[in-house]
Order: sequence, then C-alpha cells, then structure tokens
Amino acid sequence: MGNRILLLLPFGLLLLTTVQGAIVDRIAAVVQSDVITVSEVDQMVAMRILPRRAGRSDDDYRHDVLDELVSQTLRYKDVERFGSEDIPRDSIEARVGQIVKRFPTEAAFTAALSASQLTLDEFRTIVKRQLQVEAYIQERFSPMIFIPNEDIETFYKGTWSAQRRDRGLPIPALGDVREEIRTLLKSTQLQQEIDKWTTQLRARAN
Repeated sequence: MGNRILLLLPFGLLLLTTVQGAIVDRIAAVVQSDVITVSEVDQMVAMRILPRRAGRSDDDYRHDVLDELVSQTLRYKDVERFGSEDIPRDSIEARVGQIVKRFPTEAAFTAALSASQLTLDEFRTIVKRQLQVEAYIQERFSPMIFIPNEDIETFYKGTWSAQRRDRGLPIPALGDVREEIRTLLKSTQLQQEIDKWTTQLRARAN
C-alpha cells in the first residue's frame, strides 16, 4: 500500500481473503502497511477502549473508535522509531481497572472480553501499547509546555470565573486555585500538541 491511509466507510467495502478466496475479515482501514479490520473495530467498541462522548450515536462511536485506531497506529509507528519504553505491570492494571469501570459490573466486562474473543492478557497488551504512546507524549511534549502566571490570571478572571458564575458556584481566591488552573491549561496545551503531531503524521502518511 505504500505510505497511505485508506479509510473505507461504510465498513466492509473491501475484504481480507485467503489464497483460496475464503473471506477472513472486512477491512475498515489501511494505515501505511497495517490493516485495521472491522473485527478489531468491533472489539474496541465492545471493550469501550475509548470513552464515549455524550450524545454520540452507536455509528458515531464506531467512527470515533476507527479514527482513534488510525491515529494510534500512526503514533505508535512514530514511537517505535525512538524505542518504546516498558510499562510497569501496575500501571497496566490501573488502566485496565479504569476501563472496567465503564461497564455496569466486572462480570459485564468479562462477558464483553469473551464475546470479543480476547484474553485478558491480549487486552493488557492493547492497553500497554496505549500507555507506551502516552509515555512518549509526556516525555516529548510535556517539557515544552510552560504556563506563565499571567496566562493563569487572565484565564481565572475570564473563562474560569465566568463558568463558575454560570453554574452558581463560588469563586475562590486565585491563590487557592492557581495550580489547579495551571494543570488545566497545561492539559489543554498538551492536547493541542498531540493534535498537531497527529495531523503531521496523517499528512506524511496520506
């Protein structure tokens, strides 16, 4: 396929076949030389690997998952170029625990795992890959982000206080919430850097 991303929607416009011609799976996307199948999308939807935003329909959520799988594939390829770091077992278990909480019960999570034909170890591997990308992001982008006190004060006097007033909440003194606001602004800037990086990866792959 070369350096290309091929998105195929609605799902199943192309098929993966064996040499004998038997259908193995449907292709949802091709990212450079990697194929993302509809079954993989189904698995990630069933396992709620991506938090579902309010108001998103089932089809919307499937497209969100596919888009994230494409982005994650490109990010991981970039991470591998520099060497992905190992992730402690307890960090993996903590993330798995967060995902389990997206289900009504732990039994519902286990049932979804079984229906998706994934073992718990295979699911841990998927989570580990996510965490490796996140670790790379923290190492590469976080040190570049600096939030000056002036930006904190501007945000506090404007957007932050206005949102509190609209919700009928008290407005604490700036000194009491300075670090909370710094963390919020840093998180926003970090997401902007991630989006910019992902856009560049997609542009190079297209």
